[in-house]
Amino acid sequence: MPVARPSTTRPPAIRPDGPPARRDLFVDLVRAVAIVAVAVGHWLVVVPGYRAGRFDGINALGTVPIMRDLTWLFQVMPLFFVVGGYANAVSWRSARRRDEPYATWVRTRLVRLVRPTAVLVVVWGAIAVGLRAAGVDPELVRTVAWLVVVPVWFLAVYVVVVALAPAMLAAHHRWGHRVLAVLAVAATAVDGARLGAGLGAVAYANFFFVFLFAQQLGFAWLDGRLDRARWQPWCLFVGGLASLWVLTHLGPYPVSLVGVPGEAVANNAPPTITLVALGVAQAGLALLVRAPATRWLRRRRVQLAVLLVNAHAMTILLWHFTALVLVALVVLPTGLVPDPPSGSGAWWLVRLAAVVLDALVLVALVSVVGRVERPRARSSAPAGRAPVATCSPGRVVAATALLAASFSLITVGGLSAPDGPLGLPVVGLGLFGAGAALLGTRARRVDPRRFGPGSSVVEGEDLLEELGLLDVVHPLGAGGGAA
Repeated sequence: MPVARPSTTRPPAIRPDGPPARRDLFVDLVRAVAIVAVAVGHWLVVVPGYRAGRFDGINALGTVPIMRDLTWLFQVMPLFFVVGGYANAVSWRSARRRDEPYATWVRTRLVRLVRPTAVLVVVWGAIAVGLRAAGVDPELVRTVAWLVVVPVWFLAVYVVVVALAPAMLAAHHRWGHRVLAVLAVAATAVDGARLGAGLGAVAYANFFFVFLFAQQLGFAWLDGRLDRARWQPWCLFVGGLASLWVLTHLGPYPVSLVGVPGEAVANNAPPTITLVALGVAQAGLALLVRAPATRWLRRRRVQLAVLLVNAHAMTILLWHFTALVLVALVVLPTGLVPDPPSGSGAWWLVRLAAVVLDALVLVALVSVVGRVERPRARSSAPAGRAPVATCSPGRVVAATALLAASFSLITVGGLSAPDGPLGLPVVGLGLFGAGAALLGTRARRVDPRRFGPGSSVVEGEDLLEELGLLDVVHPLGAGGGAA
C-alpha cells in the first residue's frame, strides 16, 4: 500500500490547542536588546542645553548627519512588534488551552500596559501642576511634560494591535504568507497616496498596516516559517536591507528612519514602507544570530539580566525620558558640562557620558516604580484555579478605543495644557481614566499550589507567566533554558 508523502509546500500552522511550550530566552534577549536600543538612541539624539539661565535643546539628527545612518541600528519599533506578535500568539494559544475567552485575554494584556502607564501619567501630571504653581516658566513645563510622555505613542498603536492579534493569528493560520503580502501592498498603497497624491491624512493608516505586518512576521517566526531552510534568514536579512537601501537612496524616502527637523517626510511618523523592509531585515538578523546567542544565554547571570530587563520592559520604555530630563535639570545648571561643536570627538564623549548618567538614573527609577509593573503574588490563594477578573467583549473593545485615543492625545499634547483645569489635558486624561475604569485593574491572585511541592511563590514558571514573561517561548522547547 503506498504511503502518503508529507507535503513540503505548506508549513504547518500554529495549532491553537497545541501543547504548552518551554520558554525561549533568546526571544527575551531580542526584546531586551530592543528596549536598550530605544533608550540609548533617544539619549544620544536628544541633546538638552542650558544657556543664559534657560533650558533648551536640539535634535542631533538635524546637526550630526551620521546620526541619520545610525537610525538603521536604533530604530527598533518593527522588531518590537515582531517580538510582540510572537508573544501574542503564544499567549493566545495558552488562553485557548485554558478555555479563556477573548475578552478576558485582552483585558489581562491591556491591564499590564495600563498599570505602569497610569503611574507615569499621575506622577508627571502632579509634577506639572506643582511646577506651574511654583511659578516655573510655563513653556518649560509644557516642553518637559511633553518630552517625558513621548514613548506613550507606542501604546496608542500597540493596544489596537494586541486587540486584533487573535483575528490576525486566525488569518495567519488560514492564509499564511498571503496576509503579509496583503499588508505590505496596503502599506505601499498608503505611501503612494501620501507621496504621490498628497493625501497626508491617509498616511496614518500605516501605523496599523506597517506594524500589523511586523506582528505577522512574529507569527511566522513562531511556527518556523522563517527559518525552515538555512537560506531563509539570509534572504530576509539581505533582501530587507537591500530593499531599505533602494527605498532610501534611489526612492523617495529619506535615509533617516526617524524624523529629521526640516525634512518633508518622516519614515516613522507616520511609518512608511521603509519600516516594513527594516522589520524583515531585523527578523532575518535575529534568526541568523540565534545559535550563538543561545549558547551565550546558558550563563546564569546573562539569563538573569535578560529576565530583569523584560520584567521591567514597560517601566524602562516609559521612564527613560524622565531619566534624561532629571539629569539635565540637575547637571546642566552646574556649568560643568562642556559644549563642544556638534559631531566632534569631544561632542561624542559628552554624549556617551550623558548616556551613562541617564542609565544610572533610570536604574534608580526602575527600582522605585518598576514594582508597579508586576502583579503581586499572594501566598494565601484559595484552593483551585486562581480567579481571573473578567470583562465583556463590548467593554474590552470600548476600553481599547478609549485607551488608543487617550494615548494619542497625550503623546501629541503632553501632560500640560495651559487652558485646562490646573493646566492639565482633561480630554486625554479623561479618556485614559475611562478606558482604565472599563478594564478594572484588580491583580490576578496566584495559587502557591500551582508551583508544585516545595516551590516558593516567588519562583517558578507560573509566576513568570504572571509577570508576562512566559509570553515569549519556543514551540518545541529548543534552546529554552530555565532561568
